[in-house]
Amino acid sequence: MGKYAAYTITTLKNTQVYKFDLLLRVVNSFILVIAFREAWKAIYENGQGLVLSTGVTSQGMQTYAMLSVILFALLPPSISYEISDKVRDGSIVFDMQKPWDYEWMHFSKAAGVFVFNMIYAVIPQLIAILLFFPVDYPAGLQAAAFAASVLLAFLLSFLINFIVGMTAVLFTETWGIDMFKTVITDICSGAMVPLWFFPDAVARFLSWLPFQGIFNIPLSLFIGKITGTAIWEQLAFQAAWCLALLLLSRLILAGVQRKLVISGG
Repeated sequence: MGKYAAYTITTLKNTQVYKFDLLLRVVNSFILVIAFREAWKAIYENGQGLVLSTGVTSQGMQTYAMLSVILFALLPPSISYEISDKVRDGSIVFDMQKPWDYEWMHFSKAAGVFVFNMIYAVIPQLIAILLFFPVDYPAGLQAAAFAASVLLAFLLSFLINFIVGMTAVLFTETWGIDMFKTVITDICSGAMVPLWFFPDAVARFLSWLPFQGIFNIPLSLFIGKITGTAIWEQLAFQAAWCLALLLLSRLILAGVQRKLVISGG
């Protein structure tokens, strides 16, 4: 495990080099925080019966919207293009031959980005939100469940990214696949619109998919939409999908390592 921890630390140090890029991303993110908050505030002010139909107050929905933008920063970046480039030039062979687990290597890199964004982007923005906007933040079990749910959301997002990224070995070019994954994730995860705003039949269908574990579950925990025994049920849902996707990713990686198809290398 030492080499993976070292790779995480190396990634953290490398990401600290581009300070101006970080500043621009933080400013952009905070602008989106304000825009999303104001949009949902206007929707609730002009809508009728939204509090009764959804069980979420205007302030709760504004909090959900602001945190969804911040949660974006914590999720691992796509690795499809990186793997695709290595497939094209054949260098993926050398990565596969190195004395490390290929999936663990990418996870260590994602963990380094996670720590960097948490320290330099997420925490400052959370402090700013708590100072300038009214937020009902969770405490006790609800807060602990939210923290655990965010970690599971990160793992879910990484596994989905890794599985999609490995399709580069088969198709070489993954721009279309990665874009499809991004659109599906944004719509089905509750990143833009919470699942409780969807028609009942659609919401029930989406509730069985892993995507809601990335945004809808952790943010619903934060605003108190999920309480009581439902907390454990939703955490178990996230954990079960993490396990299923982990097993799938290991099967795909094993298959790729047995028969690797290289285009142009």
